[in-house]
Amino acid sequence: GADAESAASASLRAALERWADSPAGRAMAAARAALPIAAVRGELLEALRQGDVVVVSGDTGCGKTTQVPQYLLEDAIFSGAGGRTHVVVTQPRRIAAISVAERVAEERGEPPPGSPGPSSTTGYHVRLGAAVTRHTRLTFCTTGILLRRLAGDPSLRGVTHVVVDEVHERSLQSDFLIALLRDLLVARRMQRQAAEAQEAAAASAALSGGSDVAAAAAGPPSGQHSSLLKVVLMSATLDAKLFANYFGGCPVLQAAGRTFPVSRLFLEDVYEATGYRLASDAPAALRRHGPGVAHVYAQRLVGGSRGQRDLVAKGFGDDEALAAPLNPEYDPDLYVELPLHVRRNLARLDEHRIDYDLLEALLSYIDATTEPGAVLVFLPGIGEINHLYDRLTAQRAYTGLRGGGPAVSSYSSARCVVLPLHSAVPPAGQRAALRPPAPGLRKVVLATNIAETSLTIEDVVAVVDTGRHKERRFNPARSMSMLVEDWVSAASAQQRAGRAGRVRPGVSYATYTRARFESGLRRYGAPEITRVPLEELVLQILLMGLGPVSDFLSQVLEPPQPRAVTAALEVLRQVGALETAPPAAATATAAAASVVATTGHNSAAVGATGAAGGTPAPFGVPREVLSPLGRQLALLPVAPRLGKLLVVGALLGCLAPAITIAATMSHKSPFLTPTDDRGESERARRALAAPGAEGIAAGQQSDHLLMVAAYELWRIAASPKYGGGTRVAAQVARRHFLHIQTLEQLSEIRCQLAAMLADARLVQPAGERGGYGSGYGDGDGSAYGGGGGKAAMAAAAAWLDDPTAPWNKFARDPLVVKAALCAALSPAVAVMGEDSCPTSPPRWGDAAPGPGAGEEVFVHPSSVVAALNTPQLLHPYLVYLEKVKTARLYLRDVTAISPLSLMLFGGPLTVLHAEGAVLVGSGSGSGSGVAPSMLRIACRAQTAVLVKQLRGALERLLERRFTGSSGSGSGSDGGGLQVAETVVGIVRQMLREEDEQRSMAARLL
Repeated sequence: GADAESAASASLRAALERWADSPAGRAMAAARAALPIAAVRGELLEALRQGDVVVVSGDTGCGKTTQVPQYLLEDAIFSGAGGRTHVVVTQPRRIAAISVAERVAEERGEPPPGSPGPSSTTGYHVRLGAAVTRHTRLTFCTTGILLRRLAGDPSLRGVTHVVVDEVHERSLQSDFLIALLRDLLVARRMQRQAAEAQEAAAASAALSGGSDVAAAAAGPPSGQHSSLLKVVLMSATLDAKLFANYFGGCPVLQAAGRTFPVSRLFLEDVYEATGYRLASDAPAALRRHGPGVAHVYAQRLVGGSRGQRDLVAKGFGDDEALAAPLNPEYDPDLYVELPLHVRRNLARLDEHRIDYDLLEALLSYIDATTEPGAVLVFLPGIGEINHLYDRLTAQRAYTGLRGGGPAVSSYSSARCVVLPLHSAVPPAGQRAALRPPAPGLRKVVLATNIAETSLTIEDVVAVVDTGRHKERRFNPARSMSMLVEDWVSAASAQQRAGRAGRVRPGVSYATYTRARFESGLRRYGAPEITRVPLEELVLQILLMGLGPVSDFLSQVLEPPQPRAVTAALEVLRQVGALETAPPAAATATAAAASVVATTGHNSAAVGATGAAGGTPAPFGVPREVLSPLGRQLALLPVAPRLGKLLVVGALLGCLAPAITIAATMSHKSPFLTPTDDRGESERARRALAAPGAEGIAAGQQSDHLLMVAAYELWRIAASPKYGGGTRVAAQVARRHFLHIQTLEQLSEIRCQLAAMLADARLVQPAGERGGYGSGYGDGDGSAYGGGGGKAAMAAAAAWLDDPTAPWNKFARDPLVVKAALCAALSPAVAVMGEDSCPTSPPRWGDAAPGPGAGEEVFVHPSSVVAALNTPQLLHPYLVYLEKVKTARLYLRDVTAISPLSLMLFGGPLTVLHAEGAVLVGSGSGSGSGVAPSMLRIACRAQTAVLVKQLRGALERLLERRFTGSSGSGSGSDGGGLQVAETVVGIVRQMLREEDEQRSMAARLL
């Protein structure tokens, strides 16, 4: 009530004043006042009094991340509104949300969030943990957490301020959040105006004598209706105009950074300083490639004469390099005053290749001319890092890593220690890259763009920037991802250079020209929403009732391509997450939409239109809405196919391995790839999948089961129940090159997913009389309750891996798990080519429907299947999680699948009675003229009919699971449970018989 709110406001003010008057508080206030962001504090608060949105652009080190949220809360407290104020701050990464919350609590003189004792007004909420109490007024959370709150509470009740940090990263989640906030701002203001109008009408009616009627119509008393929402967008590098225009021209505030000056040298300066000469036969020289590539470069000349193109195409001699430059981007007018060797270098340079000879020469130059301090080298990816690492550590001046930590060099003259830094580096190696080196050694860190913003190396005095990075892009026309090496944006280049000025004045050496930096780089990187698959986003849009997907996405900052939206909808159809609502439903959802628009709270059916800014579908037009399965998938924080794996895994009695696969594929692999032991780590990894190995992956030719085997190896080693513990688990992890921290994170993710499944009643751990009951729920719960809480996760840890539970009845049977994978990943299937050579790895054709159906694909070299010859393959079919274009069109994360699994769990099944075969998949054609996306499998007509009947039974079981028609699942529905167990038992028996027949045939051969 109002009294409690006033008391809370008074208590907050008293506490803040006590801290401000204490010696520690005064010292902290002085330190905070010295930050550059303090200069715009007054402007920020005044701008939010006048409007609802402000953009804050602040350079690295200005203090915006820790200070702006405090300014908002302190202003509310001193104005007497602290009791009804709640500031939510989003961060793109978990580690940032937690660490910033802890720092802000320290600056406010409070205990760390989540610590025992007095509660802090500062808290955090991330995917696998939360430290929030009823006293919390300032919450730091990941962007995904706030999006999930919006899905359950579209009006963000109780939240007065939202601060979105690091918006320049343009992640899909942040762009989605910004679009939702813009609509919410409108809804909040409309609610406020409506409430004020009601109060005015009530007051007028009271003056005219209708007090009783007026009181009934007036609604909530003054001050209790919805408050306005204030939004602050913050970034280190920001296209401020884009964001300001999106919010109708809101104010933009600029804060200076607090870094030391950085001198910037570009390629021409590096050539001149080092005296480096690019040899005509060097890998980075165009002459080396011959006329074919030279001709390609010639075609890129803008305005070049035919004679000049001919010279380039013929690779004209080195002596005449300046007269006929091989480099089509070389402009001699820009470099007339530079030395001859610099001009010759630039004239023959292939600017799109990394010149490792130059990097070696430059590092030697920096070591000889620069004061002690670290050198940070930015490279595109792990392959380039390994290549330069190997070249440097082969020299006497450099030492490298041994066993994950800095080594004592075998050369007494070593002056530098080389340390890789990327996402797959072991923890010891990452820590070594961040901390100071041993006395007398200079640290040379070879990093991807992870060191651009995510990790800070404090002692860097020089940066070497190749200007390249690798970016994942999605091609919706081919339904595949592409890992593309490209130039970084100018904003990223600026961020990289700034890393040299953290502790003292530094130098940045770019191995690209000044001309490229000034006019050849994009200003900002492409937003993620335009280059990634959109299935998860589409699920959320439909779950939140935001209207037709295409209409909503056309209103985001930079909309994705329409064909990307179409591709996402098609994938969701294939998964079974969508269904078509009849015209009558469209009118019902339109009516519900008006309620949503008025109240700001989406209690309408999934698929309703009309959240703030939405437009109802035209009368009588059928439209797609979420199916019962789709609603469940939208509640799970994994990709739709992985979510389906969880659901099918629970049905088939293999939930534990299914949930491990989903956790691994949505997070990251637990395997390490140490720079100095790459061969040994690969052998250890493949040993877990070899025939005769211990564990579920043995001989199964499955990357997915390999992840399960690795996790189980560690889980059992860490469990006291099996005689293990922390020390044993660490030994097992080292022996098998496993990342302990990743395994611990996977354990938490598994428990979170399990708790959400239980909360959605897709499994039911607690049955009647303390038993498990049926073990299966009816799927009508909500995963927004306790599913992600610590108590629910702790409970899930107790039941998830129980081998006696019904959802784990076949958890150790690889055939059942692979069948579940087939159900989840299909129609992402590849088929072995009939012309495959028996003495080499087979040729594969993609059988997934779409433009790429039938094209040749290759198994990624990292897969356990990649090195197998044709006769070694268990089956001629693979299911895969992802198709990626790099040097080739690769399939990642594959599993060999049996014909029966495809018939039971693949696409639509057509029985060809007269031909003794079936067709699996969608497409046109029959007999021998089938579509590339349809698989023809030999099968007796009698067996095919049985399979089709069994498929129908399985589909009915799944439907009953989602619609709740199977009953409460509390154990009373014994008949339903018995049917489910019978059907799954038949499936398992058929799979086992098929595998036995395959084994017998292989022995005969």
